[in-house]
Amino acid sequence: MNTTHQFILDSLKNEPIGESLHFVWYITDIGIVALFKGNETLKTYNLSAEKEAMSISLDISKEEKEFCEIYEKKLFIFYS
Repeated sequence: MNTTHQFILDSLKNEPIGESLHFVWYITDIGIVALFKGNETLKTYNLSAEKEAMSISLDISKEEKEFCEIYEKKLFIFYS
Protein backbone atom coordinates (compact mmCIF):
# COMPACT_ATOMS: atom_id res chain seq x y z
CA MET A 1 0.00 0.00 0.00
CA ASN A 2 1.32 3.45 -0.82
CA THR A 3 1.28 6.49 1.46
CA THR A 4 -1.63 8.11 -0.40
CA HIS A 5 -3.79 5.06 0.25
CA GLN A 6 -2.83 5.07 3.93
CA PHE A 7 -3.65 8.77 4.11
CA ILE A 8 -7.10 8.11 2.62
CA LEU A 9 -7.79 5.22 5.01
CA ASP A 10 -6.83 7.46 7.95
CA SER A 11 -9.28 10.12 6.69
CA LEU A 12 -12.11 7.57 6.68
CA LYS A 13 -11.80 7.37 10.46
CA ASN A 14 -13.04 10.96 10.71
CA GLU A 15 -16.67 12.04 10.80
CA PRO A 16 -18.20 12.02 7.29
CA ILE A 17 -19.44 15.30 5.81
CA GLY A 18 -22.55 13.64 4.45
CA GLU A 19 -24.25 10.52 3.21
CA SER A 20 -26.23 9.84 0.04
CA LEU A 21 -27.89 6.78 -1.47
CA HIS A 22 -24.69 5.08 -2.70
CA PHE A 23 -21.89 6.96 -0.88
CA VAL A 24 -20.53 8.16 2.43
CA TRP A 25 -18.66 11.43 1.81
CA TYR A 26 -15.44 12.53 3.51
CA ILE A 27 -13.19 15.55 3.24
CA THR A 28 -9.43 15.05 3.14
CA ASP A 29 -6.39 17.23 2.46
CA ILE A 30 -6.28 15.61 -0.99
CA GLY A 31 -9.92 16.30 -1.85
CA ILE A 32 -13.37 14.80 -1.42
CA VAL A 33 -13.70 11.03 -1.00
CA ALA A 34 -16.92 9.18 -1.85
CA LEU A 35 -16.85 5.75 -0.19
CA PHE A 36 -19.11 3.19 -1.89
CA LYS A 37 -21.83 1.85 0.40
CA GLY A 38 -22.88 -1.28 -1.46
CA ASN A 39 -21.90 -3.65 -4.23
CA GLU A 40 -23.49 -2.06 -7.29
CA THR A 41 -21.52 -2.02 -10.53
CA LEU A 42 -18.87 0.64 -11.02
CA LYS A 43 -20.97 2.03 -13.86
CA THR A 44 -23.93 2.61 -11.49
CA TYR A 45 -21.73 4.45 -9.02
CA ASN A 46 -19.96 6.39 -11.74
CA LEU A 47 -23.25 7.69 -13.15
CA SER A 48 -24.70 8.68 -9.77
CA ALA A 49 -21.73 10.31 -8.04
CA GLU A 50 -22.17 13.88 -9.29
CA LYS A 51 -25.94 13.87 -8.77
CA GLU A 52 -25.61 12.47 -5.25
CA ALA A 53 -22.90 15.02 -4.38
CA MET A 54 -25.30 17.80 -5.33
CA SER A 55 -27.91 16.27 -2.99
CA ILE A 56 -25.60 17.06 -0.06
CA SER A 57 -24.56 20.48 -1.45
CA LEU A 58 -21.23 19.45 -2.99
CA ASP A 59 -20.34 20.68 -6.47
CA ILE A 60 -17.80 18.25 -7.88
CA SER A 61 -18.62 18.92 -11.55
CA LYS A 62 -15.22 20.50 -12.30
CA GLU A 63 -13.11 18.13 -10.21
CA GLU A 64 -10.94 15.30 -11.47
CA LYS A 65 -12.27 11.88 -10.46
CA GLU A 66 -10.21 8.81 -9.70
CA PHE A 67 -11.43 5.34 -8.71
CA CYS A 68 -9.49 3.48 -5.99
CA GLU A 69 -9.89 0.15 -4.26
CA ILE A 70 -8.01 -0.10 -0.99
CA TYR A 71 -8.41 -3.24 1.13
CA GLU A 72 -11.80 -4.01 -0.44
CA LYS A 73 -13.02 -0.44 0.13
CA LYS A 74 -14.12 1.09 -3.15
CA LEU A 75 -14.15 4.85 -3.52
CA PHE A 76 -13.85 7.86 -5.77
CA ILE A 77 -11.42 10.68 -5.01
CA PHE A 78 -12.41 14.10 -6.35
CA TYR A 79 -9.64 16.70 -6.56
CA SER A 80 -8.55 19.79 -8.48
